[in-house]
Amino acid sequence: MSQIVPAILEETKEGFLKQLSRISKLPGIERVQVDFEDGIFVSRKILPVTEIDALNPAFHWEAHLMLKEPKDFLDYQICGFKTIIIHYEAYSLPTALKIAVAEIKKMGFKVGVAINPETDVEVLKDIEADQYLLMSVTPGNQGEKFIENSLNKIKLLRQLLPHAIIEVDGGVNETNIKAIKDAGADLIIAGSALVKAEDMNLAYEKLLKEIQ
Repeated sequence: MSQIVPAILEETKEGFLKQLSRISKLPGIERVQVDFEDGIFVSRKILPVTEIDALNPAFHWEAHLMLKEPKDFLDYQICGFKTIIIHYEAYSLPTALKIAVAEIKKMGFKVGVAINPETDVEVLKDIEADQYLLMSVTPGNQGEKFIENSLNKIKLLRQLLPHAIIEVDGGVNETNIKAIKDAGADLIIAGSALVKAEDMNLAYEKLLKEIQ
């Protein structure tokens, strides 16, 4: 069954703690994603991992690194993240990406590899990751509109990698989450649909109802 994964993207520690408090109260949540941006790979720079305190081990924490060629993952381990997601486009050479994947695995993390909307899913065929993330918006900001062609990319990736864990991130809302699930997504990231909702619990219930 597809799983909803709330996402946190905040510029300040105060904002992070506020969203963390709200998300922690959602019923049945098992996994939470935290976005990191360096102002280089994407234009925005947000709260670095060094400013985040130890995370609640009751959840499976994913660190989505929208960073240029990340190489040092120790701070994420100290913080309590279990999965590290890196971007295919963040590395100048495929060999550099594969070295990073191997290093992440060596440290005991699960590893995810993400691709941007303009990147062909075929590039993921030869990358041995634990999960594969398809960006369904241009990365950098929450609240962007879902790119409809992403549904075709999910279906194609499912054909290429039938047993893969497929994750979809960007523009998810009440009107498209069922189509995303039906296309083959296992993990569906909900960012602004939750964090910008006045009543997060109600927004979560509506999303959940669509995929059950």
